[in-house]
Amino acid sequence: MNSDGANSLEVDLSLTKDREVILWHDWNPNTPIALIRRETGEKMAKFKPYGPSLKQSQWRKKISDLTLPQFINQYGYKDKLTNTETKIKIPNLSDLFEWALQQDKLKLLLLNLRAPKNENHLASVILEEIRRTIGSNHAIPHFQILIITPYKEVLKRVSNQFDEFLFSFNRKLPSDGIINYHRFTTVPIAMRFKNIYSIISFPIYSDSNESQAMDPWIIYKYILTLDFKIRDNYKKSNSHYIKIFSGTLNDEKKIRCLINLGVNGIVTDRPKMLRRIALDMGKTVD
Repeated sequence: MNSDGANSLEVDLSLTKDREVILWHDWNPNTPIALIRRETGEKMAKFKPYGPSLKQSQWRKKISDLTLPQFINQYGYKDKLTNTETKIKIPNLSDLFEWALQQDKLKLLLLNLRAPKNENHLASVILEEIRRTIGSNHAIPHFQILIITPYKEVLKRVSNQFDEFLFSFNRKLPSDGIINYHRFTTVPIAMRFKNIYSIISFPIYSDSNESQAMDPWIIYKYILTLDFKIRDNYKKSNSHYIKIFSGTLNDEKKIRCLINLGVNGIVTDRPKMLRRIALDMGKTVD
Protein backbone atom coordinates (compact mmCIF):
# COMPACT_ATOMS: atom_id res chain seq x y z
CA MET A 1 0.00 0.00 0.00
CA ASN A 2 2.84 2.37 0.74
CA SER A 3 3.90 2.41 -2.93
CA ASP A 4 0.44 3.76 -3.79
CA GLY A 5 0.65 6.44 -1.12
CA ALA A 6 -2.36 5.12 0.81
CA ASN A 7 -2.57 4.10 4.46
CA SER A 8 -6.30 3.24 4.43
CA LEU A 9 -8.67 1.32 2.20
CA GLU A 10 -12.43 1.43 1.61
CA VAL A 11 -14.24 -1.66 0.30
CA ASP A 12 -17.92 -2.43 -0.34
CA LEU A 13 -19.47 -5.49 1.26
CA SER A 14 -22.57 -7.28 -0.02
CA LEU A 15 -24.23 -10.50 1.15
CA THR A 16 -25.55 -13.39 -0.95
CA LYS A 17 -28.60 -15.49 -0.18
CA ASP A 18 -26.41 -18.29 1.19
CA ARG A 19 -24.70 -15.81 3.56
CA GLU A 20 -21.42 -15.29 1.71
CA VAL A 21 -19.89 -11.83 2.14
CA ILE A 22 -18.34 -10.56 -1.09
CA LEU A 23 -16.61 -7.37 -2.18
CA TRP A 24 -19.22 -5.94 -4.54
CA HIS A 25 -20.72 -2.46 -4.80
CA ASP A 26 -24.22 -2.77 -6.22
CA TRP A 27 -26.59 -4.68 -3.93
CA ASN A 28 -29.39 -4.06 -6.42
CA PRO A 29 -28.38 -4.14 -10.14
CA ASN A 30 -31.43 -2.10 -11.16
CA THR A 31 -30.75 1.15 -9.29
CA PRO A 32 -29.83 4.22 -11.39
CA ILE A 33 -26.25 4.28 -10.07
CA ALA A 34 -25.79 0.55 -10.71
CA LEU A 35 -26.98 1.03 -14.31
CA ILE A 36 -24.56 3.93 -14.82
CA ARG A 37 -21.66 1.95 -13.37
CA ARG A 38 -22.49 -0.96 -15.67
CA GLU A 39 -22.59 1.30 -18.72
CA THR A 40 -19.56 3.53 -18.12
CA GLY A 41 -17.76 2.27 -15.03
CA GLU A 42 -16.04 4.72 -12.71
CA LYS A 43 -13.63 7.27 -14.18
CA MET A 44 -10.47 6.00 -12.51
CA ALA A 45 -11.24 2.28 -12.83
CA LYS A 46 -9.84 -0.04 -15.49
CA PHE A 47 -12.81 -2.38 -15.25
CA LYS A 48 -16.59 -2.02 -15.02
CA PRO A 49 -19.17 -4.44 -13.60
CA TYR A 50 -21.41 -6.48 -15.83
CA GLY A 51 -24.51 -8.57 -15.20
CA PRO A 52 -27.50 -10.17 -16.89
CA SER A 53 -29.30 -8.22 -19.60
CA LEU A 54 -32.73 -6.76 -18.95
CA LYS A 55 -34.21 -9.73 -20.84
CA GLN A 56 -32.69 -12.13 -18.29
CA SER A 57 -34.96 -10.82 -15.57
CA GLN A 58 -34.78 -13.99 -13.49
CA TRP A 59 -31.14 -13.15 -12.65
CA ARG A 60 -31.47 -9.38 -12.29
CA LYS A 61 -32.09 -9.62 -8.57
CA LYS A 62 -30.64 -8.17 -5.42
CA ILE A 63 -27.50 -9.97 -4.29
CA SER A 64 -29.36 -11.10 -1.19
CA ASP A 65 -31.73 -13.08 -3.46
CA LEU A 66 -28.94 -14.96 -5.27
CA THR A 67 -26.67 -17.71 -3.99
CA LEU A 68 -22.93 -17.25 -4.44
CA PRO A 69 -22.74 -19.74 -7.39
CA GLN A 70 -25.67 -18.00 -9.07
CA PHE A 71 -24.07 -14.60 -8.59
CA ILE A 72 -20.64 -15.64 -9.86
CA ASN A 73 -22.22 -17.30 -12.90
CA GLN A 74 -24.05 -14.11 -13.91
CA TYR A 75 -21.93 -11.18 -12.66
CA GLY A 76 -18.35 -10.04 -12.97
CA TYR A 77 -16.09 -7.38 -14.50
CA LYS A 78 -15.39 -6.23 -18.04
CA ASP A 79 -12.39 -4.39 -19.40
CA LYS A 80 -13.60 -0.81 -20.03
CA LEU A 81 -11.56 -0.41 -23.22
CA THR A 82 -12.27 -3.73 -24.92
CA ASN A 83 -15.64 -4.45 -23.27
CA THR A 84 -14.58 -8.08 -22.86
CA GLU A 85 -15.37 -10.14 -19.80
CA THR A 86 -12.43 -10.87 -17.50
CA LYS A 87 -11.66 -13.81 -15.26
CA ILE A 88 -11.10 -11.56 -12.25
CA LYS A 89 -12.18 -13.34 -9.07
CA ILE A 90 -14.68 -11.45 -6.95
CA PRO A 91 -13.02 -11.50 -3.51
CA ASN A 92 -14.76 -12.62 -0.37
CA LEU A 93 -14.22 -11.56 3.24
CA SER A 94 -11.49 -14.15 3.85
CA ASP A 95 -9.57 -12.92 0.79
CA LEU A 96 -9.78 -9.37 2.08
CA PHE A 97 -8.46 -10.08 5.56
CA GLU A 98 -5.77 -12.44 4.32
CA TRP A 99 -4.48 -9.57 2.19
CA ALA A 100 -5.01 -6.83 4.80
CA LEU A 101 -3.11 -8.65 7.53
CA GLN A 102 -0.04 -8.62 5.28
CA GLN A 103 -0.15 -4.84 4.69
CA ASP A 104 2.14 -3.32 7.31
CA LYS A 105 1.25 0.25 6.31
CA LEU A 106 -2.51 -0.25 6.54
CA LYS A 107 -3.92 1.81 9.41
CA LEU A 108 -7.65 1.97 8.73
CA LEU A 109 -9.92 -0.46 6.88
CA LEU A 110 -13.29 1.08 5.97
CA LEU A 111 -15.94 -1.57 5.40
CA ASN A 112 -18.93 -0.11 3.59
CA LEU A 113 -22.07 -2.13 4.33
CA ARG A 114 -24.18 -2.16 1.18
CA ALA A 115 -27.22 -3.66 2.94
CA PRO A 116 -30.18 -1.29 2.31
CA LYS A 117 -32.33 0.03 5.14
CA ASN A 118 -35.23 -2.30 4.32
CA GLU A 119 -32.86 -5.25 4.80
CA ASN A 120 -30.96 -3.80 7.74
CA HIS A 121 -31.12 -7.13 9.59
CA LEU A 122 -28.57 -8.46 7.09
CA ALA A 123 -26.02 -5.90 8.29
CA SER A 124 -25.80 -7.90 11.52
CA VAL A 125 -25.15 -11.06 9.49
CA ILE A 126 -22.28 -9.32 7.66
CA LEU A 127 -20.75 -8.12 10.92
CA GLU A 128 -21.01 -11.57 12.46
CA GLU A 129 -19.07 -12.87 9.46
CA ILE A 130 -16.45 -10.14 9.91
CA ARG A 131 -16.12 -11.12 13.56
CA ARG A 132 -15.84 -14.82 12.65
CA THR A 133 -13.30 -14.18 9.89
CA ILE A 134 -11.05 -12.16 12.18
CA GLY A 135 -11.20 -14.92 14.77
CA SER A 136 -10.40 -17.63 12.24
CA ASN A 137 -7.19 -15.84 11.24
CA HIS A 138 -5.85 -16.17 14.80
CA ALA A 139 -4.30 -12.72 14.47
CA ILE A 140 -5.27 -9.40 16.00
CA PRO A 141 -5.47 -6.85 13.16
CA HIS A 142 -2.80 -4.13 13.40
CA PHE A 143 -5.27 -1.73 11.72
CA GLN A 144 -8.53 -0.24 12.91
CA ILE A 145 -11.80 -1.40 11.35
CA LEU A 146 -14.37 1.29 10.59
CA ILE A 147 -17.85 0.10 9.63
CA ILE A 148 -19.69 2.65 7.47
CA THR A 149 -23.25 2.85 6.16
CA PRO A 150 -25.45 5.52 4.53
CA TYR A 151 -28.46 4.31 6.53
CA LYS A 152 -29.23 5.39 10.09
CA GLU A 153 -31.45 2.30 10.44
CA VAL A 154 -28.42 0.08 9.85
CA LEU A 155 -26.24 2.12 12.20
CA LYS A 156 -28.83 1.90 14.94
CA ARG A 157 -29.08 -1.88 14.59
CA VAL A 158 -25.37 -2.72 14.67
CA SER A 159 -23.49 0.01 16.57
CA ASN A 160 -24.35 -1.32 20.05
CA GLN A 161 -24.23 -4.96 19.03
CA PHE A 162 -20.61 -4.99 17.85
CA ASP A 163 -18.63 -2.75 20.20
CA GLU A 164 -15.25 -4.02 18.99
CA PHE A 165 -15.62 -2.00 15.78
CA LEU A 166 -15.71 1.72 15.03
CA PHE A 167 -18.76 3.05 13.19
CA SER A 168 -19.59 6.01 10.98
CA PHE A 169 -22.60 7.32 9.10
CA ASN A 170 -21.68 7.95 5.47
CA ARG A 171 -23.73 10.88 4.19
CA LYS A 172 -24.45 10.48 0.49
CA LEU A 173 -25.35 13.91 -0.86
CA PRO A 174 -27.84 14.07 -3.74
CA SER A 175 -26.61 15.91 -6.82
CA ASP A 176 -29.36 18.53 -6.58
CA GLY A 177 -32.54 19.45 -4.75
CA ILE A 178 -30.83 20.44 -1.48
CA ILE A 179 -32.65 23.35 0.18
CA ASN A 180 -32.18 22.85 3.92
CA TYR A 181 -28.40 22.53 4.25
CA HIS A 182 -28.50 21.72 7.97
CA ARG A 183 -30.59 18.64 7.16
CA PHE A 184 -27.63 17.16 5.28
CA THR A 185 -24.94 17.67 7.91
CA THR A 186 -23.43 14.46 9.24
CA VAL A 187 -21.65 15.40 12.47
CA PRO A 188 -24.95 15.50 14.45
CA ILE A 189 -25.46 11.84 13.57
CA ALA A 190 -21.96 11.01 14.82
CA MET A 191 -22.82 12.86 18.03
CA ARG A 192 -26.08 10.92 18.39
CA PHE A 193 -24.40 7.53 17.99
CA LYS A 194 -21.21 8.58 19.86
CA ASN A 195 -19.06 7.87 16.79
CA ILE A 196 -15.60 9.39 16.41
CA TYR A 197 -15.79 9.41 12.61
CA SER A 198 -18.11 11.24 10.25
CA ILE A 199 -18.11 10.83 6.46
CA ILE A 200 -19.71 13.05 3.84
CA SER A 201 -19.51 11.98 0.19
CA PHE A 202 -19.57 14.20 -2.87
CA PRO A 203 -21.90 12.72 -5.54
CA ILE A 204 -19.61 10.98 -8.02
CA TYR A 205 -21.99 11.07 -10.96
CA SER A 206 -23.10 14.68 -10.64
CA ASP A 207 -21.99 17.57 -12.79
CA SER A 208 -23.06 21.18 -12.65
CA ASN A 209 -25.64 22.16 -15.25
CA GLU A 210 -27.86 25.11 -16.00
CA SER A 211 -30.93 23.48 -14.45
CA GLN A 212 -29.38 23.55 -11.00
CA ALA A 213 -29.61 26.63 -8.83
CA MET A 214 -26.11 26.12 -7.47
CA ASP A 215 -23.00 24.09 -8.27
CA PRO A 216 -23.06 20.83 -6.20
CA TRP A 217 -19.44 21.49 -5.19
CA ILE A 218 -20.40 24.83 -3.62
CA ILE A 219 -23.23 23.14 -1.73
CA TYR A 220 -20.88 20.37 -0.61
CA LYS A 221 -18.35 22.86 0.77
CA TYR A 222 -21.05 24.81 2.56
CA ILE A 223 -22.42 21.70 4.28
CA LEU A 224 -18.87 20.72 5.24
CA THR A 225 -18.37 24.17 6.79
CA LEU A 226 -21.54 23.69 8.84
CA ASP A 227 -20.26 20.29 10.00
CA PHE A 228 -16.96 21.85 11.10
CA LYS A 229 -18.79 24.44 13.19
CA ILE A 230 -21.01 21.80 14.81
CA ARG A 231 -17.96 19.59 15.45
CA ASP A 232 -15.99 22.43 17.04
CA ASN A 233 -18.86 23.41 19.34
CA TYR A 234 -19.29 19.76 20.32
CA LYS A 235 -15.59 19.52 21.18
CA LYS A 236 -15.78 22.64 23.34
CA SER A 237 -18.71 21.25 25.32
CA ASN A 238 -17.29 17.81 26.15
CA SER A 239 -13.75 17.56 24.65
CA HIS A 240 -14.79 14.77 22.24
CA TYR A 241 -13.31 15.14 18.75
CA ILE A 242 -15.02 13.83 15.62
CA LYS A 243 -12.86 13.19 12.55
CA ILE A 244 -14.47 14.29 9.29
CA PHE A 245 -13.68 12.36 6.10
CA SER A 246 -14.55 13.38 2.55
CA GLY A 247 -15.04 11.05 -0.39
CA THR A 248 -14.67 10.16 -3.15
CA LEU A 249 -12.58 12.98 -4.66
CA ASN A 250 -10.02 12.67 -7.48
CA ASP A 251 -9.72 16.30 -8.64
CA GLU A 252 -6.55 18.09 -7.52
CA LYS A 253 -8.18 21.49 -7.00
CA LYS A 254 -10.98 19.98 -4.91
CA ILE A 255 -8.51 17.95 -2.84
CA ARG A 256 -6.45 21.07 -2.12
CA CYS A 257 -9.62 22.88 -1.12
CA LEU A 258 -10.63 20.07 1.26
CA ILE A 259 -7.20 20.06 2.91
CA ASN A 260 -7.44 23.83 3.39
CA LEU A 261 -10.89 23.43 4.91
CA GLY A 262 -9.44 20.99 7.44
CA VAL A 263 -10.85 17.53 6.71
CA ASN A 264 -9.12 14.69 8.56
CA GLY A 265 -9.11 12.26 5.66
CA ILE A 266 -9.97 12.01 1.97
CA VAL A 267 -11.17 8.91 0.13
CA THR A 268 -9.67 8.95 -3.35
CA ASP A 269 -8.81 6.67 -6.26
CA ARG A 270 -5.53 8.61 -6.65
CA PRO A 271 -3.62 8.13 -3.36
CA LYS A 272 -0.24 9.03 -4.86
CA MET A 273 -1.60 12.40 -5.96
CA LEU A 274 -3.24 12.98 -2.57
CA ARG A 275 0.02 12.24 -0.74
CA ARG A 276 1.97 14.55 -3.07
CA ILE A 277 -0.53 17.38 -2.54
CA ALA A 278 -0.59 16.92 1.24
CA LEU A 279 3.21 16.98 1.48
CA ASP A 280 3.36 19.97 -0.86
CA MET A 281 0.96 21.78 1.49
CA GLY A 282 3.14 21.02 4.49
CA LYS A 283 0.88 18.38 6.02
CA THR A 284 2.17 15.44 8.04
CA VAL A 285 1.44 12.19 6.22
CA ASP A 286 1.54 8.94 8.20
